[in-house]
Amino acid sequence: MVNISVANQKGGVGKTVTAFHLSYLFARDNKKILLVDIDPQGNLTSCFTEELEEENNIRLIFEKQNPKPKEVEKNLFLIGSDITLSKYETDSKLENFYKLKNLLENQDFDIVLIDTPPSLGLFTSNAFITSDFVLAPLDISKFSLIGLKDLLETVEKIKVNARTNLKVLGIILCAAQERLNLYKEIKNKLEETYKGLLFRTVIPASVRVKESIGESKPIFDTSPNHKVSNAYKDLYEEIKVRMK
Repeated sequence: MVNISVANQKGGVGKTVTAFHLSYLFARDNKKILLVDIDPQGNLTSCFTEELEEENNIRLIFEKQNPKPKEVEKNLFLIGSDITLSKYETDSKLENFYKLKNLLENQDFDIVLIDTPPSLGLFTSNAFITSDFVLAPLDISKFSLIGLKDLLETVEKIKVNARTNLKVLGIILCAAQERLNLYKEIKNKLEETYKGLLFRTVIPASVRVKESIGESKPIFDTSPNHKVSNAYKDLYEEIKVRMK
Protein backbone atom coordinates (compact mmCIF):
# COMPACT_ATOMS: atom_id res chain seq x y z
CA MET A 1 0.00 0.00 0.00
CA VAL A 2 1.34 3.42 -0.98
CA ASN A 3 0.21 6.46 1.00
CA ILE A 4 0.34 9.90 -0.64
CA SER A 5 -0.38 13.22 1.07
CA VAL A 6 -1.54 16.15 -1.05
CA ALA A 7 -0.34 19.18 0.86
CA ASN A 8 0.40 22.89 0.91
CA GLN A 9 -0.29 25.20 3.85
CA LYS A 10 -1.58 27.87 1.48
CA GLY A 11 -5.26 27.47 0.68
CA GLY A 12 -6.78 27.60 -2.78
CA VAL A 13 -3.82 26.05 -4.59
CA GLY A 14 -5.62 22.98 -5.95
CA LYS A 15 -5.04 20.30 -3.29
CA THR A 16 -8.60 19.02 -3.18
CA VAL A 17 -9.13 19.19 -6.94
CA THR A 18 -5.86 17.34 -7.49
CA ALA A 19 -6.72 14.59 -4.99
CA PHE A 20 -10.21 14.27 -6.49
CA HIS A 21 -9.03 13.81 -10.07
CA LEU A 22 -6.07 11.57 -9.27
CA SER A 23 -8.30 9.26 -7.22
CA TYR A 24 -10.49 8.60 -10.27
CA LEU A 25 -7.48 8.03 -12.52
CA PHE A 26 -5.98 5.50 -10.12
CA ALA A 27 -9.34 3.77 -9.58
CA ARG A 28 -9.99 3.47 -13.30
CA ASP A 29 -6.52 2.02 -13.70
CA ASN A 30 -7.70 -0.99 -11.66
CA LYS A 31 -6.21 0.20 -8.38
CA LYS A 32 -8.14 -0.01 -5.13
CA ILE A 33 -8.10 3.54 -3.78
CA LEU A 34 -8.86 5.09 -0.41
CA LEU A 35 -9.38 8.85 -0.20
CA VAL A 36 -8.92 10.34 3.26
CA ASP A 37 -10.16 13.86 3.93
CA ILE A 38 -8.38 15.13 7.05
CA ASP A 39 -9.32 18.77 6.52
CA PRO A 40 -12.08 20.11 8.83
CA GLN A 41 -13.41 22.15 5.90
CA GLY A 42 -14.45 18.84 4.32
CA ASN A 43 -14.14 20.13 0.75
CA LEU A 44 -13.09 16.77 -0.67
CA THR A 45 -15.94 15.06 1.16
CA SER A 46 -18.43 17.52 -0.32
CA CYS A 47 -17.31 16.47 -3.81
CA PHE A 48 -18.92 13.10 -3.13
CA THR A 49 -21.72 13.64 -0.62
CA GLU A 50 -23.80 16.43 0.88
CA GLU A 51 -24.20 14.67 4.22
CA LEU A 52 -21.37 12.75 5.87
CA GLU A 53 -22.39 9.58 7.69
CA GLU A 54 -21.14 9.41 11.27
CA GLU A 55 -19.45 6.03 10.80
CA ASN A 56 -17.51 7.47 7.84
CA ASN A 57 -16.04 10.47 9.72
CA ILE A 58 -12.24 10.71 10.16
CA ARG A 59 -12.91 12.48 13.48
CA LEU A 60 -13.53 9.06 15.02
CA ILE A 61 -9.80 8.27 15.11
CA PHE A 62 -9.43 10.91 17.82
CA GLU A 63 -12.29 9.28 19.77
CA LYS A 64 -10.74 5.80 19.91
CA GLN A 65 -12.93 4.49 17.10
CA ASN A 66 -12.26 3.44 13.50
CA PRO A 67 -14.23 5.09 10.69
CA LYS A 68 -15.48 2.84 7.91
CA PRO A 69 -14.47 3.60 4.30
CA LYS A 70 -17.47 4.23 2.05
CA GLU A 71 -17.41 3.08 -1.56
CA VAL A 72 -18.21 6.08 -3.79
CA GLU A 73 -17.36 4.47 -7.14
CA LYS A 74 -15.91 1.17 -8.30
CA ASN A 75 -12.46 0.76 -6.69
CA LEU A 76 -12.80 4.15 -4.95
CA PHE A 77 -13.51 4.54 -1.22
CA LEU A 78 -13.76 7.61 1.02
CA ILE A 79 -13.21 8.44 4.67
CA GLY A 80 -14.63 11.94 4.99
CA SER A 81 -14.53 14.88 7.38
CA ASP A 82 -16.52 17.86 8.51
CA ILE A 83 -16.16 20.84 10.84
CA THR A 84 -16.52 18.63 13.94
CA LEU A 85 -12.93 17.49 13.34
CA SER A 86 -11.65 20.98 14.20
CA LYS A 87 -12.15 20.56 17.94
CA TYR A 88 -9.14 18.22 18.01
CA GLU A 89 -6.84 20.59 16.11
CA THR A 90 -5.02 21.86 19.21
CA ASP A 91 -4.94 18.55 21.08
CA SER A 92 -1.27 17.93 20.50
CA LYS A 93 -0.62 14.93 22.72
CA LEU A 94 2.06 12.75 21.15
CA GLU A 95 -0.34 9.84 20.62
CA ASN A 96 -2.61 12.05 18.51
CA PHE A 97 0.07 12.47 15.84
CA TYR A 98 -0.05 8.73 15.06
CA LYS A 99 -3.83 8.23 14.89
CA LEU A 100 -4.04 8.13 11.09
CA LYS A 101 -1.02 5.85 10.82
CA ASN A 102 -2.63 3.40 13.24
CA LEU A 103 -5.86 3.44 11.24
CA LEU A 104 -4.21 2.89 7.85
CA GLU A 105 -2.05 0.02 9.07
CA ASN A 106 -5.25 -2.03 9.21
CA GLN A 107 -6.53 -1.07 5.73
CA ASP A 108 -6.10 -2.99 2.49
CA PHE A 109 -5.78 -0.65 -0.50
CA ASP A 110 -3.31 -0.14 -3.32
CA ILE A 111 -3.15 3.64 -2.95
CA VAL A 112 -4.24 6.00 -0.16
CA LEU A 113 -4.61 9.67 -1.11
CA ILE A 114 -4.83 12.08 1.83
CA ASP A 115 -6.21 15.60 1.38
CA THR A 116 -4.74 17.86 4.08
CA PRO A 117 -5.79 21.24 5.50
CA PRO A 118 -4.03 24.53 4.58
CA SER A 119 -1.77 24.36 7.63
CA LEU A 120 1.14 22.31 8.94
CA GLY A 121 -0.46 21.39 12.27
CA LEU A 122 -1.73 18.17 13.85
CA PHE A 123 -3.79 16.89 10.91
CA THR A 124 -1.13 17.45 8.25
CA SER A 125 1.48 15.92 10.58
CA ASN A 126 -0.75 12.83 10.91
CA ALA A 127 -0.84 12.59 7.12
CA PHE A 128 2.94 13.03 6.72
CA ILE A 129 3.84 10.51 9.42
CA THR A 130 1.90 7.76 7.64
CA SER A 131 2.80 8.76 4.06
CA ASP A 132 5.39 7.50 1.63
CA PHE A 133 5.11 10.55 -0.61
CA VAL A 134 3.96 14.17 -0.59
CA LEU A 135 2.45 15.87 -3.64
CA ALA A 136 2.61 19.67 -3.50
CA PRO A 137 0.12 21.57 -5.70
CA LEU A 138 1.08 25.20 -6.18
CA ASP A 139 -0.70 28.21 -7.61
CA ILE A 140 1.00 31.09 -9.37
CA SER A 141 1.78 33.49 -6.54
CA LYS A 142 4.80 34.65 -4.57
CA PHE A 143 3.07 33.51 -1.37
CA SER A 144 3.08 29.97 -2.72
CA LEU A 145 6.85 30.05 -3.12
CA ILE A 146 7.25 31.07 0.51
CA GLY A 147 4.81 28.39 1.62
CA LEU A 148 6.58 25.75 -0.46
CA LYS A 149 9.85 26.37 1.38
CA ASP A 150 8.09 25.87 4.74
CA LEU A 151 6.40 22.72 3.46
CA LEU A 152 9.65 21.13 2.35
CA GLU A 153 11.27 22.00 5.67
CA THR A 154 8.37 20.34 7.49
CA VAL A 155 8.80 17.20 5.38
CA GLU A 156 12.45 17.01 6.45
CA LYS A 157 11.55 17.51 10.12
CA ILE A 158 8.97 14.73 9.98
CA LYS A 159 11.50 12.40 8.36
CA VAL A 160 13.96 12.98 11.19
CA ASN A 161 11.61 13.15 14.16
CA ALA A 162 9.24 10.34 13.13
CA ARG A 163 12.01 8.30 11.47
CA THR A 164 10.12 7.81 8.21
CA ASN A 165 11.21 7.55 4.58
CA LEU A 166 8.85 10.32 3.48
CA LYS A 167 9.73 11.81 0.08
CA VAL A 168 8.39 14.70 -1.97
CA LEU A 169 6.97 13.10 -5.11
CA GLY A 170 6.74 16.42 -6.91
CA ILE A 171 5.46 19.97 -7.26
CA ILE A 172 2.43 20.60 -9.47
CA LEU A 173 1.64 23.98 -10.99
CA CYS A 174 -2.17 24.32 -10.88
CA ALA A 175 -4.69 26.79 -12.31
CA ALA A 176 -1.92 28.28 -14.42
CA GLN A 177 -2.48 31.15 -16.86
CA GLU A 178 0.56 30.63 -19.02
CA ARG A 179 0.34 33.95 -20.86
CA LEU A 180 0.87 36.00 -17.70
CA ASN A 181 4.31 37.41 -16.95
CA LEU A 182 3.91 36.35 -13.31
CA TYR A 183 3.45 32.74 -14.43
CA LYS A 184 6.71 32.87 -16.37
CA GLU A 185 8.49 34.48 -13.43
CA ILE A 186 7.25 31.92 -10.87
CA LYS A 187 7.88 28.98 -13.19
CA ASN A 188 11.45 30.14 -13.84
CA LYS A 189 12.13 30.42 -10.11
CA LEU A 190 10.72 26.95 -9.51
CA GLU A 191 12.83 25.48 -12.30
CA GLU A 192 15.94 27.12 -10.88
CA THR A 193 15.34 26.04 -7.28
CA TYR A 194 13.32 22.81 -7.53
CA LYS A 195 14.05 21.51 -11.02
CA GLY A 196 14.14 17.86 -9.95
CA LEU A 197 10.80 18.11 -8.18
CA LEU A 198 8.71 20.15 -10.62
CA PHE A 199 6.41 18.09 -12.84
CA ARG A 200 6.57 18.86 -16.56
CA THR A 201 2.78 18.84 -16.75
CA VAL A 202 1.06 22.11 -15.85
CA ILE A 203 -2.67 22.16 -14.98
CA PRO A 204 -4.21 25.13 -16.84
CA ALA A 205 -6.78 27.45 -15.28
CA SER A 206 -10.33 26.85 -16.47
CA VAL A 207 -13.86 27.42 -15.19
CA ARG A 208 -14.66 23.92 -16.51
CA VAL A 209 -12.91 22.46 -13.46
CA LYS A 210 -15.27 24.21 -11.03
CA GLU A 211 -18.22 23.20 -13.18
CA SER A 212 -17.24 19.54 -13.12
CA ILE A 213 -16.65 19.58 -9.35
CA GLY A 214 -20.07 21.18 -8.99
CA GLU A 215 -21.50 18.12 -10.75
CA SER A 216 -19.42 15.79 -8.52
CA LYS A 217 -17.65 14.48 -11.61
CA PRO A 218 -14.03 14.61 -12.80
CA ILE A 219 -13.44 16.91 -15.74
CA PHE A 220 -12.49 14.03 -18.01
CA ASP A 221 -16.11 12.85 -17.67
CA THR A 222 -17.75 16.23 -18.27
CA SER A 223 -15.25 17.56 -20.86
CA PRO A 224 -13.21 14.58 -22.14
CA ASN A 225 -11.20 16.48 -24.76
CA HIS A 226 -10.58 19.62 -22.74
CA LYS A 227 -6.98 20.76 -22.16
CA VAL A 228 -7.38 20.31 -18.40
CA SER A 229 -8.60 16.73 -18.90
CA ASN A 230 -5.53 15.96 -20.95
CA ALA A 231 -3.29 17.69 -18.41
CA TYR A 232 -4.53 15.55 -15.52
CA LYS A 233 -4.02 12.39 -17.57
CA ASP A 234 -0.47 13.50 -18.44
CA LEU A 235 0.22 14.31 -14.79
CA TYR A 236 -1.02 10.87 -13.78
CA GLU A 237 1.43 9.22 -16.18
CA GLU A 238 4.29 11.28 -14.71
CA ILE A 239 3.26 10.34 -11.18
CA LYS A 240 3.23 6.63 -12.01
CA VAL A 241 6.76 6.86 -13.38
CA ARG A 242 8.04 8.70 -10.30
CA MET A 243 6.39 6.25 -7.92
CA LYS A 244 8.44 3.45 -9.45
